[in-house]
Amino acid sequence: MIEHDKSHHRFVLQCGKYEAALMYAVKGDILDFYHIYTPDPFRGGDVSSSILKHAFDYARDNGYHVVPSCPYIAGTFLERFPEYKDLVDDGEFPFAEKV
Repeated sequence: MIEHDKSHHRFVLQCGKYEAALMYAVKGDILDFYHIYTPDPFRGGDVSSSILKHAFDYARDNGYHVVPSCPYIAGTFLERFPEYKDLVDDGEFPFAEKV
């Protein structure tokens, strides 16, 4: 079962003794999905996509837009699941410091 750890801005799935997680930042009505981690023994399956579908559904149900600054999410995931593209805001990482 995927858990939403709001206090640490993560969606988490326990995989036996391992943990898979999507980390995000939030500002106003924007969620920046900046990193997805899947333990080696679970890569190539549906762990990442399950977490991401859950997170995108959460965004949709709660009125958020998503900035997928993680290359995997912006590329591979959204190509496989184009039904989530309507939630995507174009732009750069919205919380990065300007140098």
